[in-house]
Amino acid sequence: MIAPETEHRFRSWLAVPLICLPLFFQVLPLQAQEPKNSSFGIQEQVSWTTSRIKGTPEPSLPYETERAFPNLKFNQPLAIATASGQKRFFVAERKGKIYSFPYEDQKTSQTDLFFDLKERVKDLNEIYGITFHPQFEKNRFVYICYVLKAGLQEGTRVSRFKVSETDPPRCDPNSEEILINWLSGGHNGGCLRFGPDGYLYISTGDGGPASPPDIHNSGQDVSNLLSCVLRIDVNRVGKDRFGKDRLYSIPSDNPFVNEPGARPEIWAFGFRNPWKMCFHPENGDLWVGDVGWELWELVYRVEKGGNYGWSIREGRQPVKPGMKIGPTPILPPTVEHSHREARSITGGYFYGSSRLKGLQDTYVYGDYSTGKLWGLRYGDQRVNWHQELANSTLKVTAFAIDDTGEVYIVDIQGGGFHRLIPITKSEHNPDFPTQLSQTGLFQSTAAHEIAPGVIPYSINAPAWADHATGERFVALPPETTIAISKKGIWNFPKDSVLMKTISLETELGNPQSSRRLETQLLHFNGARWMGYSYRWNEEQTDATLVAPEGETLKFEVSTQTKPVKKHQTEWHIPSRTECAVCHTPYQNHLSVLSFDEAQLNRSQKYGDVVDHQLRTLAHIKVLPESVWTDSKGTKSHYLVDPYESSAALTLRARSYLHANCRHCHRSNGGGGSTIELGASLKPDGMKAIGVTPTQGKFGIQDAQVISPGDPYRSVLLYRMSKLGKGRMPYSGSSLVDERGTRLISDWIASFPPSSDYRSGIVSRLRNRHSNLLHESIQIADQDFVNEKLQEILGSTSGALYLLDSFERIAMSDEMKDQIVLLAAQGGNPLVRDLFERFLPEDQRIKRLGVKFDQSALLSVEGDSREGKKLFFEMAGLQCRNCHRVHQHGKALGPDLTQIGKRLSRAELLENVIQPSKKIDEKYFTYVIETRSGKLYTGVLIKKDKSGLTIKDAKNETLKISHDEIENVVIQKKSIMPDQLLRDLTIEQASHLLAYLESLK
Repeated sequence: MIAPETEHRFRSWLAVPLICLPLFFQVLPLQAQEPKNSSFGIQEQVSWTTSRIKGTPEPSLPYETERAFPNLKFNQPLAIATASGQKRFFVAERKGKIYSFPYEDQKTSQTDLFFDLKERVKDLNEIYGITFHPQFEKNRFVYICYVLKAGLQEGTRVSRFKVSETDPPRCDPNSEEILINWLSGGHNGGCLRFGPDGYLYISTGDGGPASPPDIHNSGQDVSNLLSCVLRIDVNRVGKDRFGKDRLYSIPSDNPFVNEPGARPEIWAFGFRNPWKMCFHPENGDLWVGDVGWELWELVYRVEKGGNYGWSIREGRQPVKPGMKIGPTPILPPTVEHSHREARSITGGYFYGSSRLKGLQDTYVYGDYSTGKLWGLRYGDQRVNWHQELANSTLKVTAFAIDDTGEVYIVDIQGGGFHRLIPITKSEHNPDFPTQLSQTGLFQSTAAHEIAPGVIPYSINAPAWADHATGERFVALPPETTIAISKKGIWNFPKDSVLMKTISLETELGNPQSSRRLETQLLHFNGARWMGYSYRWNEEQTDATLVAPEGETLKFEVSTQTKPVKKHQTEWHIPSRTECAVCHTPYQNHLSVLSFDEAQLNRSQKYGDVVDHQLRTLAHIKVLPESVWTDSKGTKSHYLVDPYESSAALTLRARSYLHANCRHCHRSNGGGGSTIELGASLKPDGMKAIGVTPTQGKFGIQDAQVISPGDPYRSVLLYRMSKLGKGRMPYSGSSLVDERGTRLISDWIASFPPSSDYRSGIVSRLRNRHSNLLHESIQIADQDFVNEKLQEILGSTSGALYLLDSFERIAMSDEMKDQIVLLAAQGGNPLVRDLFERFLPEDQRIKRLGVKFDQSALLSVEGDSREGKKLFFEMAGLQCRNCHRVHQHGKALGPDLTQIGKRLSRAELLENVIQPSKKIDEKYFTYVIETRSGKLYTGVLIKKDKSGLTIKDAKNETLKISHDEIENVVIQKKSIMPDQLLRDLTIEQASHLLAYLESLK
């Protein structure tokens, strides 16, 4: 955080004041200062010579990349094309120049300037696409997509030019004819491809920046050209909707030519930024790579009229669920990659060369941010094979393909062409240390005594980890240092290691009971950071490398309170994939979360000497001297201990959010919302204060991510305070940090409240809650107290206020127990989740969740009588609303009277878990869109001349006339919801199965 000189501080509890009086105070000078003692913490650097952390224990991928055309280098190549009759690649550089070169000669060293578009279009910003007409040898046409500055209504355009018949060919700059244009922005699409039908296909983005998502709400809007793949006929002229001549016509079979208000050019829609397209060389299928937002990267086999969801959703993740859907139902991605392995997908080509026979007919594509390359094969309406091919360091912005079917990978950063070859040099190390004692990091592992050259460090603001603590160390190869780039990025030398040993007191508050759980390593292999965990043995003498999928430890933890409370605790050691969620291995400056100036800007004890940490690290050349020098200036960056009450409230709260939340909630962090919680951002830059949440309001009236002056309308505080689904932080802890929630509550309350009418209403409600609570504390009548408390617990905000009052308002333990009991029995899971942590373990709900051991469930003997009660009576399950048994229930779904005759117990479970896997055609889901824009979903009951009759999920019958129907889509999907057993206990699920099994 840039150290502020003053802090604006305001505290408002229940009333909205008419006048806000700002209070100012001086922040303590916490940034680096010269120590009074001239001794350094470490007098001289000792080389770390014992390292055995090399390579990776993981098996090798089948391919790697090699440089093609090694004598050529381009300046930010973005698009590559070929022309019939020309065995040349035409390479469009980002800033306007297009070069060509013959691709049959790998040793070629000369390129020929084809066109300098910047010379013709002075305000050109970028070239995004280039393609040549299929009849190029006859008409000499080339098509170029380029972008002017952002924000222009016609700032992205596709133009046609004529090409000379010279050798090498040159583009005639005076031959430009503008075909089509659309709004320019951050996402412009811009890929151009001619299909096997001879029509020109054009990709367009949503015209917006990376965040917030889809600022123009264009994803589902077919009245403009954004977020689409377009299809036009450039061989014929036509007229636009205003009757003006244009240089293309609309193919008569385009899907929306008769859609009122829709642009007829649209072939498919619902894309965010479709980046590179191709057609299968034999069947003509169109494939698109679509750059995702915060969680998913997407690959689509595009269908005519297809809707690919943006910005209602990003793959499976809801983004703007309230947006009106476009004219066709949303289709799923063909392949999706989470941001654990990809961040900016680039579509590729189908490999056809005989050089790598194992890749023939494989769609090869990659990712700009991670350098990963994948292959897939598709047939019979499904992906038949999908595999990661190579893990490169390339910034993949484009692919190229020659007339032999050889696919080249284009690297914008290095400016070169590359191609796949079978792996020759593997990072796989069969001798990778499987024991911590083998790593060379310790002189004595049992004593936790580090090896010479391994350096301890501490940080200002550790993340909350369920009472666990960490000891941290850094180790660099001999004669190396961390370099600082001009942008302030810390670049570590290859084979650097960051290490943290995590310990937990099994008797909280008793340091003597501390035991080591795991030691985590981050190893920089020269290209990216890789995470590994070692689990400590019971004897605490050594630790074993944990398998890639991670591990869970179980042990008992007790308190020092009287009476002593004991509970079973699970400690989750993350999988290597989970490590990459926070320590993203694909942007190295984002991988390291705590070894930076803001966290290291503090004192550290080295034996008997206390020195400023940055001063010592600079002295022994771990860091450049400039880091220590800059840390003493007025623009120094530092965090504080969030639990240190002497520091400023805002500084403590921002440090807490930085340490616990920023790794996801930052640009490119992968969080599912737009908020950013880095401590150096100004309040407006957080995109959270006064902002309506996009990922759920949890029943909070007028909810905001952070509601100024009102903690109980703040979703951020609610998520931190609860257990179960939706709790934050998402990873790294499973217990509520009570000190942390009090801190954030105090900080939110210190903001001047907004003065709109809603705040007045909420303020009056909060005053009523306060009065009800104080009355409850003072009155002994149990029924009266229950009535008052139940009113407060009737809303999520009231429950959050009541929870916050546990530590702020004097009340008896009996009163607290009463509140917890009422919350647990009240039937509102949003309220129960806030208080469940106070319940004894045996009273907490142990639900199956999304993933569970099916064999364990099948082994539990259920009671069919209890199952019958669940089937007919349980709220939230209500099987009777869709199924009939012996004339009881409703007939929306199949009659289950004799289901136990037809299906075994295991088959019954499979049908409940995956209701759409095996489904009778008569129970297919019908999605009906009316001309007024309404959508109806249900099971078809009747179809006749008058219209369609369906039953919806509420078992209500709807009749829709043919005149009202705009579109009907039949989905081979059950109307029965997935994950129906998620919120049941294993006993409840076994009872339900027993009842179904008994129906014979």
